[in-house]
Formats: sequence, structure tokens, C-alpha cells
Amino acid sequence: MIIPVYGTERYIEKCVRSVMEQTFEDIEILCIDDCSPDNSAAIIERLAAEDKRIRLIRHDRNLGLGGARNTGISEARAPYLASVDSDDYIDPSMLERLWDATDGQTVDIVSCGFALVNEDGSLMKKTEKPEQTFYNEHGQVNILDLLPSAFWNKLWRTRLFTDNNITFPNHLYFEDLATTPRVLHFAQRIRSIPDPLYNYMIRETSITNTFGAKHIIDYFRVYDVLWAFLSDEGLFGRYQYEFIEKIGKTLHFHTEAVLASDMSEADQTQYLRYLLLLKIAYLEYNSTLRELDTDSLRSLLLTARSWEDVEALTGSS
Repeated sequence: MIIPVYGTERYIEKCVRSVMEQTFEDIEILCIDDCSPDNSAAIIERLAAEDKRIRLIRHDRNLGLGGARNTGISEARAPYLASVDSDDYIDPSMLERLWDATDGQTVDIVSCGFALVNEDGSLMKKTEKPEQTFYNEHGQVNILDLLPSAFWNKLWRTRLFTDNNITFPNHLYFEDLATTPRVLHFAQRIRSIPDPLYNYMIRETSITNTFGAKHIIDYFRVYDVLWAFLSDEGLFGRYQYEFIEKIGKTLHFHTEAVLASDMSEADQTQYLRYLLLLKIAYLEYNSTLRELDTDSLRSLLLTARSWEDVEALTGSS
């Protein structure tokens, strides 16, 4: 079990104890201290004195949630891995249920439902998918939309990451969106079970409740990771429509969160206008702009007034 740790001393003990109390006991608990500025590491050290399965791994510089997960994956010795964010917690049977659903380690990824909870633990909503098994030996599944992209409500065969050199991007929001489809491409059997065994805490300061310029830019940086992967694997032609649809779905989700936020109406309007400008430009022009080097892009930023100026430089039409 991988637990990235940063700035969650109020919640970290409940999180770690929910892993310590799993009915499936043959686990390693890798707590990755990503230079947390609070007392989270001290709390983990105290818990490690109770449970020898806990290992505290410290970063010498902050790598973000994705970087902490990468450290956990590289340090994992078990054939399967799971993860819980340090402000969340899991039901006691979660790992046992996921492990049993691998059918003797013949399933590569198992996903379960989850519950959205308030900070006091009260239930807000349960999210469940029907029990299903998907076969992907010949690439039958839609890797962009088969499962919700979250890393934390799943059991993953470790070598899907290590054998295929798949890592999370560092310091990006929405890093799951950039990573899960790439892993799904290499999985042959995937299963979902409906029970909401993961408890996802909704905090006012969580990524889903905060909005800024970095959130907008990071969406398109994440799409670029997927674009590059699909192109490198010769899959872009197959997934071009699904890729565009994925962008629409994720930005729609983000838009609804913006509209439900306490931002002023003027700020919401400005934010969504920038988001729409980037979406249209990305879909229309990214394939050409990806081919330009730094000097060409710099020159166009200084001089271009229309797409015709870009076409003149690149010879595209």
C-alpha cells in the first residue's frame, strides 16, 4: 500500500490505521513523506513503532503527489499495489476484497466503488459500478473511458507500471488522468466490483474545490501526455474521437465544479472563457504546434497575429 504524505497531519493517523487494520494482513505499507511541512512524518514514525509493516520513505525535495506515487511504485516489492491518499481512509476489508477479485492473480486491475465523505465522516454520496470483467488481450476495451481514472480505488499489478516504464507526471494536477489509460492499455483482464470500499474525503482545500490558472494549464499538459502515448503506440487514429470526447467530459466536470464554487460570477465567466479558448485552440492546432521547436514557438509568440502566420512558418494548410 502506497500512502503519499504531504500536509495532512489532521488525517494521517486515521488513514494509516485504516490500512493497518485491514483483514488482509500480508502487506507492506509505504508512507512517502514528500517534504511535508507539518508533523505527519512524526505521526507515521510513532505508528511504525507499533507495526513493522510500515516503512517511512523521505523525499529530499518535493515531487508532488505523482512523484510520491512513483517512489512508492519503485519501492514496492509485492506483485500488486494499491494506494490511499493521506486524507482518505479505507474499509477494513478493501484489500482482501480486491485481492480475492484477482482470481488467483489472473486479473491485472481490480476497481471498487467509493464513498464521498465529509471531514466528520458523514456520507455525502456513494459511487458504484456494476460487477464486470473486461478482456483486453487484443485491445478490445476503450482505455480512455473504461474506468474512472482515480489511482486510489484500485489494485494494480505492479509490473504494469515497472515493465512498461509508466510513471505519474510530477507536479501536475489530474495526474491520474494522464496515467490510468496508459496502464489500461497493457492490462489483459480488468475487473470492477461495486462495493464502496474507499472513503474519499471532501475538503474545502482539495483539488476538486480549488481553481486557478495552473488547473487550466495542467489539464492540457495531461492531455499532451496522453496524446504522446497514443501517437507512440500507433493508437491515435483509433482513439481520435474518444480522445476529443474525453477532453469534453473532463472539462465539463471541471466546469460544473467551477460553477458550484464560491467564485464570483465575473471570475467564473473569465475562468471558463480561458478554458474554452484553450480547448478550441488545442483541438484545432496542437498537432501542428507540437512539431515546432522552441525558437519557432518563441518567434510566433512575438509576431503571429493569425493562424495564417503559423501556416506560413510551418508550410501547413
